[in-house]
Amino acid sequence: MIKDKLKSLPKKPGVYIYRNASGNIIYIGKALVLKNRVNSYFHGKHDAKTTELVANIVDLEWIVVNSEFEALLLEARLIKQHEPKYNIIQKDSKSYLYIVIGKDYPNRVFLARWTELNELNKNLLDWYGPFPSSTDAKRILKIVRRIFPFRSCKTLSKSPCLYHHLHLCPGVCTVETPRRGVSTKNDTYAETIVQICKLLSSKTNALKSLIKSFEKEMKSFAKATDFEKAQAIKNQIDSLRSLTEGWRTVPTEKKDFSETVQELRKILVKYQGYDPITINKIEGYDVSNLGNDIIVGSMVAFVQGEADSSLYRKFNLKFNQVEQDDPQGIKNILRRRLNHPEWVYPQLISVDGGKAQVSAAFSALKEKGLIGQIALLGIAKEEEIIVIPEIQNENISGWKLLRLSRRNPELQLLQAIRDEAHRFAQRYYKEKHKQKLTNF
Repeated sequence: MIKDKLKSLPKKPGVYIYRNASGNIIYIGKALVLKNRVNSYFHGKHDAKTTELVANIVDLEWIVVNSEFEALLLEARLIKQHEPKYNIIQKDSKSYLYIVIGKDYPNRVFLARWTELNELNKNLLDWYGPFPSSTDAKRILKIVRRIFPFRSCKTLSKSPCLYHHLHLCPGVCTVETPRRGVSTKNDTYAETIVQICKLLSSKTNALKSLIKSFEKEMKSFAKATDFEKAQAIKNQIDSLRSLTEGWRTVPTEKKDFSETVQELRKILVKYQGYDPITINKIEGYDVSNLGNDIIVGSMVAFVQGEADSSLYRKFNLKFNQVEQDDPQGIKNILRRRLNHPEWVYPQLISVDGGKAQVSAAFSALKEKGLIGQIALLGIAKEEEIIVIPEIQNENISGWKLLRLSRRNPELQLLQAIRDEAHRFAQRYYKEKHKQKLTNF
């Protein structure tokens, strides 16, 4: 029976289900290509757990979906529904990640593990999962956020946050409602939460239903000659449609990140004479030096326009009093960072500061022979000027001080990276200062 079914497996994305001799579901998995993934279980050598699983497979079935994105959601829903034996024993189920939507308004959307779900029990509007792969769960949330910006912070801020500047949060913390914590009848964020729930439900035709409702809304705005809103909805429709083609190609809404980095690339080519071809990863650096005894530095990383805290690094710099300044701090941070090629190099480095800081970073890059391989610029505070070194023969031949509109997406991205590096450095400084006080 199994051999016949293996032959008829389609080369399409979907979810596969294994049953034992009693007809019970013992394992559920997802695949971009069902035929390849399922057949791999019955060929070659495997670890002990997989070998045991295969020995107990008597029957299999599968569900074909339109994309890997839908397969990820369907796999999570079915695991939650059936709790298959080998999904549980192959990994501690308590470590699985869930996508959670809080009950309190404005609703928070975030990731949590099983133990956290139990603690949050009464404060949950809904939750989706478990996702056996934490990477999959994080990617799904990133995709959803680009289509439907949401709040993820634990505590509401009094001012717009980093994600708001990146168009990944609608800034609900700054919107006044008749009564704090209560949604209004015409609240667009409440509707966003409904749409997120619908998208994550993995129910049949959920995507098609969302697209259909958006198309109706788009036509309504177009008919009323509100073309700006109609275009915004069209961007969401395009993003949703792309999910049926594969979630790795989902475009961002509003000002697409690829457009922003393309403009950054043009700036670098024009003024620095260096073409990074593509800008996927940007690293930001800052130094915190508020006293004579403590100087620390930070490195933050943005991948595809989003902060990736797993790549952040902090540096404890110990200088004598003469050397203790920001440019020297930047230079030493870059030296130490560049000694770690296992931390994948970025295509662009942005430092917090002006000519002095950028020159220091340039020296560190030159020592490593990386001039022309990693682009470099700075962003000065207050005036918000982008400081670009003009490079000839691996030396700085001049400077371009670029002043862009405060609404310019390229400037906003660089500001977000600068502010995040500053925040991270400040936090580390406070940690070191507190340690010093407690040691007295």
